Amino acid sequence: MTYRQPIIRSHSAFSLVELLLVLAIISIMAALVINSFSNAAQDSRNVMARQQQATLQSAINNWISGQVGGYEAPDPNNPSRRYQRTVGYVRNKYNFASNYWTDTPSNPRETRSNSGVVGRLELIKDYLDDDTYRHLVDSSPASDFSRIQSRAMVKTGQYIELSAWSPPGEGKRSPYPKVELYP
Repeated sequence: MTYRQPIIRSHSAFSLVELLLVLAIISIMAALVINSFSNAAQDSRNVMARQQQATLQSAINNWISGQVGGYEAPDPNNPSRRYQRTVGYVRNKYNFASNYWTDTPSNPRETRSNSGVVGRLELIKDYLDDDTYRHLVDSSPASDFSRIQSRAMVKTGQYIELSAWSPPGEGKRSPYPKVELYP
């Protein structure tokens, strides 16, 4: 006689508690992944702003190096009047950029103001590629001429200022003007 073992069917399924636990773990992992992606986007915008700051600083340094020395006749109405391009002359040209004559003056020379950031950007545009210059001009706020922004800086709330070039202190050399990234 053969003895048969009864077949016991086992229905193993997940309980409701186990399912909720698995869903909670997956939700936590998804939140961590999404957070890391959003931080990566913010970090890349910050890096882009730093690179644009460095690009503008390099353009200013190159413009100053190319300006010092020689003579120029800045007044189109009086071409016989020539000025020697000393460091002091170039400093004034930079500080009061929106009030000096350029190839295509954007502002008439009516009053001298030291807030010529747009004029400063126009002075160094030959040392920037056209796309960078257009991007900075188009993205900067039209109502605030003291700030320069790119699209990445708008998203992060940052802006660039081309600070005035301060004269040298007593017995000190005059440092080049600094491009400041805020905040």
